[in-house]
Amino acid sequence: MGVAIAMLVTTTLGAASAATASPTPKGPPSPLTNPTAIQKLAADAYTWALAPEFVYRFLKYNALKTSPVNVLGGKGTAAAAWNNLATNAGDASVLYLNSMLDLSGRPVTGTPNGGTKEMVLTVPPSAKNYYVVNLLDAFINSTGSIGTRTTPSTRSTSYLIVGPTSQYANQRVAKIDGFTYRVLPTDTNYNWMLIRIRADSLVPSDNPASIASINESTVTKFAFNTLAQFQANGNKPIYPATTSYPPTKVQLQRAQKWKNAPTQALAFFKQAGRSLALNPLPSRTTGLGNTPLAALPAWVVPQANAKKLFQNPAFGQTRALRLFRPLGLRARGYLVPRNWGSAQLDALQAGYEDGQAKIAAMQSALGTSQATNFWSYLNNNIGTYPNSVEGYLYRAIVVVAGGSANVPLDAIYTQANNLDGTSTTQLMGDNTYKMTFTPPPATTTTLPLNGTFPPTVNNSAGNARGFWSIHVYQTDPTQSAAPFITQASAQNLAYSQANLTVKSVDAGSDTITVGMPTWGGAPEASQPVFFGTGAQSYGLQSNLTYYVASTPTVKGKGKRTTYTFTVSKTWLQDVSPVTSSGGGVPEQGPSGTPGTIADLTAASGTLNWGPVQPVSQLGSQQVTSGQLAANADGSYTLWFGPTLPTGAAATNWIPTPSLASLQQIYGTNAGITAPQIRPMLRIYYPTPGSNTEASILPPPNGSMGATWVVPQIQKVN
Repeated sequence: MGVAIAMLVTTTLGAASAATASPTPKGPPSPLTNPTAIQKLAADAYTWALAPEFVYRFLKYNALKTSPVNVLGGKGTAAAAWNNLATNAGDASVLYLNSMLDLSGRPVTGTPNGGTKEMVLTVPPSAKNYYVVNLLDAFINSTGSIGTRTTPSTRSTSYLIVGPTSQYANQRVAKIDGFTYRVLPTDTNYNWMLIRIRADSLVPSDNPASIASINESTVTKFAFNTLAQFQANGNKPIYPATTSYPPTKVQLQRAQKWKNAPTQALAFFKQAGRSLALNPLPSRTTGLGNTPLAALPAWVVPQANAKKLFQNPAFGQTRALRLFRPLGLRARGYLVPRNWGSAQLDALQAGYEDGQAKIAAMQSALGTSQATNFWSYLNNNIGTYPNSVEGYLYRAIVVVAGGSANVPLDAIYTQANNLDGTSTTQLMGDNTYKMTFTPPPATTTTLPLNGTFPPTVNNSAGNARGFWSIHVYQTDPTQSAAPFITQASAQNLAYSQANLTVKSVDAGSDTITVGMPTWGGAPEASQPVFFGTGAQSYGLQSNLTYYVASTPTVKGKGKRTTYTFTVSKTWLQDVSPVTSSGGGVPEQGPSGTPGTIADLTAASGTLNWGPVQPVSQLGSQQVTSGQLAANADGSYTLWFGPTLPTGAAATNWIPTPSLASLQQIYGTNAGITAPQIRPMLRIYYPTPGSNTEASILPPPNGSMGATWVVPQIQKVN
């Protein structure tokens, strides 16, 4: 999920009457005026319309917060940290590039790449450095997958990504002015492209798997140009000078409008209607519709339950949309029936809230049972969704859980919210938990395997060609941007090195001047750092996390560039408002303010420092690098808790926020609530479903839901 990904759309359930919402133009009278029937239909309409409403709103949000439309953004030079611009619910096992696409051909304000139906994506070789390009349409169906699994390559390749009305939409390969492109068509005008590139954020910069190394070898080799730009450059890509577009304060303020799903039903259906008007449903023959599956290019994703012919995944929804006409929702937009009064509008609002509650409840409990060790996940009919009641439910659940999902062959996301499937054992940051992955048996005799290493497609050395990792997030049901990588992840210094020399310290201004870190990326406000040799002489504590407390002053160029800043022991995020459904959670993001500035002491002598590499995730990359500590039997135990558990290796510990630690930072009057946490296991490039070997994907014979079970989480204290 874009949980990666990705951005959630869980909402605050609005208590105000729908009649108080902003006026919406009146439309034709409705044959449906019975409030009970309206409430029931509105709940179903919410489920169906959630995906198109989300993509419409997320495009608006991302264009302000991440990058302009049809432009690669995501700050691909840095892994997701506790405070980042890469993506919401980020995955620090990868570097992200992403873009919201408008391929309608209409002019698009605020971007240099608007008004086009064709974009050229140039990708680097994928055989060695793992990556996956996921293209999603306006209904969050995966329409394309480019990368190590589907298109392994040893050279750069250019793909023509085209909208549904492009002249190239029905071609698999296009030769234009002597240059041959692989064509990736999509079935809606609005799309979301999310690129994940494996990188180990917890190894030194000289390691080939490090952020700095992967950025140089892979991230910088992606380009995204209009067809006209590509041709004008001699059929060659124009690589971006940056993928970082830090939002201004004005942009952040404007983005707030689009951050969370509306609390009012009228506003929601108005946004959903606008999305439908901008993204007409495709016909049977749009693009590659009716292409035999055997002739489908590897980079085009078949829709759910395809048998012989490919159909666009958004095709086949006309009947469902027709059901919601009595509510005023149509392909051309949303209009309130003019014969409705306050009773009908209040019923619409009640149904909207019913739909929200239903999907939220299903999302937290989906698939959980003792047989899954109470981990929740979908491993079928996800990524692309059947146009059925069940498919629309799954689609809505995915939007609420993470915004979008890859197809299962590319990735499976599984999460745990409690120990036994009940709210009484909700996972909390104040507690300590552990889970252990054991080596698989030499010969598999009984399936499913329980608690072994996640089954993945491996290379000749036995290492995952993709990766698996576990993050621990803090949840917040009121925030679309949740769940959050926590600030507590910056408290584990086991993977960090204070081996850089501070250039100077000015005790008068309490500033520190440093050169460019070898980890890559210039220092920036809120970045966690720490100090080693010489710390006490300058009034600092060694091996303690501080935060860059001011926007650094930059001087010089190249290797002589310096950065001057202040530091603080704390950094304060915005705290989400407390409501009846939650809140009181520090919001991960680029905003925030420092605590008390550290009072530096004049001294002489060496002062060493280094950036903190937050330990928000652990997994296969730390196994491969040899940094994760193994037990005597070859198993690996991961620990989640507010302090390092007794006897546990720090390299195996993901810190969690406790109520006391949060109140120490934000105060007891900030509305901080007891932190609920959510471990999430990602498995990229999992072993395909098999009747004879372990996999998190279902076996072809349908004998069980999966032939591998995620290890059980155990409470320690």
